[in-house]
Order: sequence, then structure tokens, then C-alpha cells
Amino acid sequence: MSVLAPLVPMRAVKNLFGTQIPRYEFPEASACSFHPGALVVSTSGYIDECSTDPALILGVATKHGQAGTASGDKRQVIEMAMPGILFMGNLYDATSDAVTAVTDLLVAYGVLKHVSNGLWFVDKDETTNDRVVVWDFWLQDKDKIGDVGGRVIFAFDPHYCQGLAVD
Repeated sequence: MSVLAPLVPMRAVKNLFGTQIPRYEFPEASACSFHPGALVVSTSGYIDECSTDPALILGVATKHGQAGTASGDKRQVIEMAMPGILFMGNLYDATSDAVTAVTDLLVAYGVLKHVSNGLWFVDKDETTNDRVVVWDFWLQDKDKIGDVGGRVIFAFDPHYCQGLAVD
């Protein structure tokens, strides 16, 4: 019987190079209201939450957007989306019935924001606009393969990492 895993905020969990996970503080755009774990992008020097199928991803927010009255009023620490940085999040889908399977390993998927609670997840239904690659299952979930919305370890596709983008 499948169990529905709780949806948790995305977060960085490991640097494959053995150093600290890269974090950097950026000014927020005005009126930001995203949740911790939100995918963010920098536009005109200010960070804001990504839209669906983001063209660029700067990283993952570490706290709630602070709804500043003007751009730059508030600052946000971002866990940077870069090669070698692994993140943890749920493997889910829009209908909340995605079951984890061994066949999910090393598969590229998209990302999506949950319509009810605003948390981002790896979208098992999206294989066309893929942004991440699943590397493994979260330690506590390895014995629970077959759960709905199980947690996975993933890396962002470098083609979408804003910190690496060149014109």
C-alpha cells in the first residue's frame, strides 16, 4: 500500500566537491510572497519567484519572501543552483498520485509549484520541459520506494542555472 509523503520545501543537502553548499544574499523584488524552498530567479538585479517552466533558476529561497514595499527593501539568502550541488524535494505531480520507483533514478523531470500550498516539487509528469535530474532517494525514504510523493535527491540541469548563464 502506498503512503502519501508530506510535501516539504526544497533545500540543498550536499556539495559533491566536499565544500560548503554555496549560499548568497540577494535583494528581493517588491511584494515577494514565496515560501521557503521556492525556486527564484534574478530579474533586473532583484530576485523573485520563478514562473512555470523557468528559463533560468538562480537557486532556492531559504525563507519566506518578505513582501517589501520597494525592490531592494528586503534581502534573501539563496542556496545556489550550480553543478555539483544536490537538493532534496518531493517527486510529485499535479494530481498528487506520483509513485516513486527505481526507474526514476537518473531521469530528467520538470519542476512545478503546488497550487494549494505554494511549495515547489520535482514534477514526475513533466519530461518535456525538464529542469532537474533525479540522483537518488532521500535516506529515510529508500525503504519506502512506492510511496506517493516520496523525497528524492536531485541536481539542477546546468543549462538553466542562472549563475552560469552567458549571453
